[in-house]
Amino acid sequence: MIDLILKDIVAREVPENEAAILLSGGMDSISVALTAHRLGKKVTAYTFHLEGQPSYDSVMAQKVSDTFGWECITVEVPKGDLVAAYKRLTLKFGCRKKTHYECIFPFEFVFPHIKEKKVLTGWGADGWYGLSKKAFVNPKYQVRKSKEGFDRFRTDYFNEESVAGHAQLTLLADSNNLELVMPYIDHETVKDFFMSKTWDELNNGRRVAGSRQKSVVRECFQEELEQLGKINAHTNLQLGSGINILFETLLENTEINFKHRKRMMDVAFDWRPIYQSPSHFLTK
Repeated sequence: MIDLILKDIVAREVPENEAAILLSGGMDSISVALTAHRLGKKVTAYTFHLEGQPSYDSVMAQKVSDTFGWECITVEVPKGDLVAAYKRLTLKFGCRKKTHYECIFPFEFVFPHIKEKKVLTGWGADGWYGLSKKAFVNPKYQVRKSKEGFDRFRTDYFNEESVAGHAQLTLLADSNNLELVMPYIDHETVKDFFMSKTWDELNNGRRVAGSRQKSVVRECFQEELEQLGKINAHTNLQLGSGINILFETLLENTEINFKHRKRMMDVAFDWRPIYQSPSHFLTK
């Protein structure tokens, strides 16, 4: 069912024969890429890893591409000049949370390589599945115990001002003359499908490609996934790539960490007023 919903969205929003996809090793981006493939589009995958640090996501993206005959462009993201990058992400792209900085950062380097006008991504899909620690532990949610709690989690997640930092990613795409297509965000058919399901209905079905996690979508693409072998369970982009560790080096920089915080989460909070007043300092 979800494969047909994705197919309708991709066919409508990407009528072109060529489709760019931000591809990782996770089910969300793979599901969108396979949707374009089923529609007969020429798929070009774009992935990344930090300089000198190939990741599961970049390796898996290449494997998926090789399996289905797609071109895969892997961008190596430099680790240097993080201070300038942090300022730029704040002032130009409006990053306000720790996860915004870490998740948007690599695409400053990926987007200039994309030759297609429209770019497909699985951004935001995680919110429908309730797989975070917050979803399990927070007494308000406890997503496996009741559908009501699970519904509250999903409603709160998608009512955020910028779901998973998609507003910041869109600004970055716009600056590169790219148009993002996010099937898992702001589509009522997708919302209606997921909100009708319990946590177990989404995550505890038949084991496909080595996991029951996100089984509702794994089952829809079972034939293709069986060609790939095991696909790892969900891992956040910044954790899997090591970007979170890279950004923690900024804790030692007094220009960025001017209040001598011990967590980058708190550093991001300190920078929020600066975003409101860009003239606080001059930077290009």
